[in-house]
Amino acid sequence: MFNWRTCAAGVSAAALLATGVVSTPAAAAADPATYYVDSVAGRDTANGTSEATAWRTLAKANAADLTPGSKLLLRRGSAWSEQLVVSRSGEEDNPITVDAYGSGARPVIKAGPAYSCVLLSGDYIELLNVQVGVKGAARCLWSGVTVEGDHNFLKGNYFTGNSAAVYIDEQARYTSVNANDFVDNNVMSVNTDAEEMGEEYADDDAGAFAILVHGDDSEISWNDIRGSIAQSYDYVWDGAAVEIFKGSRTWVHHNTSVDNDTFTELGTDREPTGETRDPDGVSDNVFEYNEIYGTRTRGGLVTRGPFKETPDHAPDVNGPVLRTIFRNNSINLPNEDAEGVVCDSNCTNEHLTMTQNAVYAAKKSAYGPGITGTANSYNVLEGEQYQLGDDGVGNVFEDPKFDPARPLQLLPGSKAIGLGRQAYGEIALNGVAIGSNGGIEAGAYEYMPAR
Repeated sequence: MFNWRTCAAGVSAAALLATGVVSTPAAAAADPATYYVDSVAGRDTANGTSEATAWRTLAKANAADLTPGSKLLLRRGSAWSEQLVVSRSGEEDNPITVDAYGSGARPVIKAGPAYSCVLLSGDYIELLNVQVGVKGAARCLWSGVTVEGDHNFLKGNYFTGNSAAVYIDEQARYTSVNANDFVDNNVMSVNTDAEEMGEEYADDDAGAFAILVHGDDSEISWNDIRGSIAQSYDYVWDGAAVEIFKGSRTWVHHNTSVDNDTFTELGTDREPTGETRDPDGVSDNVFEYNEIYGTRTRGGLVTRGPFKETPDHAPDVNGPVLRTIFRNNSINLPNEDAEGVVCDSNCTNEHLTMTQNAVYAAKKSAYGPGITGTANSYNVLEGEQYQLGDDGVGNVFEDPKFDPARPLQLLPGSKAIGLGRQAYGEIALNGVAIGSNGGIEAGAYEYMPAR
């Protein structure tokens, strides 16, 4: 490819030599700064550039001159009731990093007057090893972390007590949420009583999200997500581990979801007339190698087609969601109301493909009367009801035989062992190479006999 930067530099150098004007070399750029913040022993009058001269407040840290490669280090054992804002940007190979230092518990960022405890509005920022939110009155007002910039990375953090622990804004692209712990993010942000306020409030409750995705091209992987469930006037219970609303091309893989009301629900945004409020729609989200279980969980995946299943075929204001792929996931839901995979609102093969999953859901293993043939293949499915368009290809309708001592790993004799036909990754949820036992399993785990 033609490199205009190299060409321009060469032309400029030649011109300087021809005129006899040659500049002296520029001074080497200073190394990116590292700043320290300590809520106990820090002083905002200090320079912040060492542990001994740490700042005290996040307000001071927010004003730091962060450049690509800069680090903002928060002392372990510290806690702040302020918002952390990182508005400056790093670079692809030189991000700005927010991390912990010292020993002890993670630094805690909790309630303040802001809508979000942490705001990442710049690009190429890493947020590592921090606790965001606490339970109770000191919790974050709405979200733990709001991501507005592109190419931001969250890892090793602990989130609790939020309405939305991580909110990926509509303008954000290429966010990675990797290997974090989400515990009891169970606060409703909207919870209205239609009996008191009127029927227009009968379908508006929302909240208790671990991860709420409005932006595109996110990766959500290797997280442990528990307890995103809260009481709701409209739905009795509500909440989700991963809620995707307007987000496309999200890759959700190798996550553990326990006792969240639903693992994932997807939707777009339309007027009741069918006119879109989401011009690029929602499409091409992939879920693979996730495990979903717990006695409180009522849903695995919920997605939708374009029109309600009513006589008037009114538009579903949250549909259609196109080309969702759900493969190699394990679901064990004994709750009497539990439904494993649901694709309603006249869903068809255009909207969902499910393959190589191992599913037990007490009420309904799968629902989607318009899903047929190869869009439903090589799954093990068990539940009181099964309501897809046909029996699919290569499916087995019996108990997947999960090991109670190793949740969602397989017992000997499970029909999920060797049922799969294609490896969609390199390693299964237990870290074992896919196909290493000679076959490909349905579900999230490579079969390994218990020891």
